Amino acid sequence: GTLSKDNELHVFRIVQELMNNSMRHGKAKGIELNFNPTKETLFLHYKDDGEGFDTDKMSIQKGLGLRNIESRVSLLQGEISYYSEKQKGVEVKITI
Repeated sequence: GTLSKDNELHVFRIVQELMNNSMRHGKAKGIELNFNPTKETLFLHYKDDGEGFDTDKMSIQKGLGLRNIESRVSLLQGEISYYSEKQKGVEVKITI
């Protein structure tokens, strides 16, 4: 499936926000980003080697631009999941 220009911009902003978080909060040195488009969906896999965070406390930490990301993902009618542990980086999977 091809995304509209507006939706492409949303995806771009999501990635931008993720990278911003990685560098600012996670102090990551490396970031890995994979796009896997199929006919029906766009699968985005994002990973960094930063400090990570405690996903149990994540609802408290939603100020990290995560709200921004989540609202864009929901505008795109997508799904997002986070995997992270302290000192183990962050992994984010988004399906649109």
